[in-house]
Amino acid sequence: MGTGLLVLSVMMSILLLVPITSRVVAWSKEGVPAGWKQQVGRWDRFHYLRVAVIVLAFVLFTIALI
Repeated sequence: MGTGLLVLSVMMSILLLVPITSRVVAWSKEGVPAGWKQQVGRWDRFHYLRVAVIVLAFVLFTIALI
């Protein structure tokens, strides 16, 4: 179960966070878009969710070791 959660966190990074980050990288060249706060907020929410998944995975690994 913990391994599956860690795989999920990697998939979340690739499918959810990387596309937003790629758009943010272009901002310095083109300027900041009108909805930049929403995009940053979306990235933050996905990041917090991914961190929660990682923490849960390590909690499960710790429980399995005990």
